[in-house]
Amino acid sequence: METPENPNTNESPKHPLAAVQEAIAKADAIAQRDRNAYAEAVKGFDHALELLAAPEVEESDAKRHLSGWAEMGKANAYSNSDTQEGIEKAIAGYQVALKHFESIEDQKDSHKADIAAVWGNIGHTQSRVPAKETLEQATNCFRQSAVILEELPWKETPRYRHQLAATYLNLGNVYARQSNPQKPEQRTVDAYEKALEVIGDLPVEEAPIGALVASVRASLGRALMWSADASNLKLAIASFDETIKVLAGIKEKKDPRLVIEMGSAHANRANLFSRAQPTNETVQETIKSSEFALKIAEPNEKTHLGAAEISLSARRSYCHAFGMLIGNQPPEAQAEIHDKASDLLEDGLKLVAFWEEKGAQGLRQAAQHLFHLGCAFYCTQQPHFLPEFIKENLDAENPDPVMRQSAEKTVAEAIDRIQKSDAKDSEVADALRSTLDSLKAQAS
Repeated sequence: METPENPNTNESPKHPLAAVQEAIAKADAIAQRDRNAYAEAVKGFDHALELLAAPEVEESDAKRHLSGWAEMGKANAYSNSDTQEGIEKAIAGYQVALKHFESIEDQKDSHKADIAAVWGNIGHTQSRVPAKETLEQATNCFRQSAVILEELPWKETPRYRHQLAATYLNLGNVYARQSNPQKPEQRTVDAYEKALEVIGDLPVEEAPIGALVASVRASLGRALMWSADASNLKLAIASFDETIKVLAGIKEKKDPRLVIEMGSAHANRANLFSRAQPTNETVQETIKSSEFALKIAEPNEKTHLGAAEISLSARRSYCHAFGMLIGNQPPEAQAEIHDKASDLLEDGLKLVAFWEEKGAQGLRQAAQHLFHLGCAFYCTQQPHFLPEFIKENLDAENPDPVMRQSAEKTVAEAIDRIQKSDAKDSEVADALRSTLDSLKAQAS
């Protein structure tokens, strides 16, 4: 989300507009530092607007510019609230900011860039509402922003160039959300490629540029990674490889978002290789990227939801790779792989429970997948521990229907395997039958 630059009013420090600039800067610093402090930021921007409304502040382009900046910052803060009310207030605030910027009599290129930024922020806010109508509105906003920026001397002005590339990135993202993941649209790819074309030969080792390029590459990879087209999957892997390369080359890596982006790229790369035709290369690449993603995510998986999502994705891919490996290993190696996989899966399920207790949404599918993998591992390697695994990870009173069905199917398979084996274990079979009866009872 874009914020207009601090305008140079060329006023002396004693001028009333200097106090306005200071109030806006303080409020913006609060909003940038902590998204959850949006209410405090709103108060700061309101204070700036009160100063602007004072009788001694004469009407001028500088006042109009600062008014637009304050309204835009306030709208940004409301957007950070992640509530429906906040989104509505944000869009209304952006409309007010737009009027202030458009009312500037001596329109300079920087003012036009501010107008484009407002359109981009409206689109960004609308795109967070997963409805067909709002996504189409967001698309139109990003297009409007791009039209304005294309008319500016963006090739000679780094700010405009960065802003235009970010606009095409946002346009690609909203296109991706409107298309079928298995059949990504060409316009999505075109938007990302246009963003890269705009960036051109800017130095990617500089953090702002490198972060933007990495984001474009990663977004292209995410848009293609569920495609049914094999060529798209290859392009997705190449995109994540390029994301990793760019992030590794950035000189200053102070921004924690760069670390999250790196972990996400490795987790997505591992996911792609885990779904490829299994070969020794694909299994090893899955393990390599899974390990790297976990190394990045685990230290923060209980404090940042994004890190938790990366960790869960890496755990799934890691265990998929183990599943491909385990059948061709000697007994000692199989036991070692099983122990490692069990720890990864059970810790992952505990991580989901931790976040769901805090009210996090969207992790259920990860839990279902991890549970299914856990059942499969215990079924083939240690069926005597399968009932315990199910008991610990499936809510007996309100079982997840997908997990319950997976457990029932796997337990039945484990019983069948024991009955067909030469060394039948009646005690384990009895425990599994009891578990199966309980699972069937939960379904009724």
